[in-house]
Amino acid sequence: MAISRVALDFYELREQNVKRLARWHNPDSEPWTGADWSNAMGGESGEAQNVVKKLRRHETRTSPQGDPSRVELYQALADELADVVTYADLLAHFYGIDLGHAVAVKFNRKSREQGFPERLPE
Repeated sequence: MAISRVALDFYELREQNVKRLARWHNPDSEPWTGADWSNAMGGESGEAQNVVKKLRRHETRTSPQGDPSRVELYQALADELADVVTYADLLAHFYGIDLGHAVAVKFNRKSREQGFPERLPE
């Protein structure tokens, strides 16, 4: 599967995510809590894990008849991972966390701990 180089920045994701959130959630309904966003993210993560389980069946040649093809599963995995990231951003938004900064700081900390040269801009 080819990897494309789309430069998505966390600020753009947050801006568009929050705008869409205002459309998606009716202002008359009860607002979601951190637990709701966390559960939504966890649900999508579970869906991604289920796709990986099916990919593993292909890898071990134990795929039952009727399972989706590898190509279909790669697309499904991309979709589920995108959902995980989208919900992670909404969870971070709920708690006032700058997700891009948090990722960069954590990545750099782990690189320093392991003596690796790779760093992200903070």
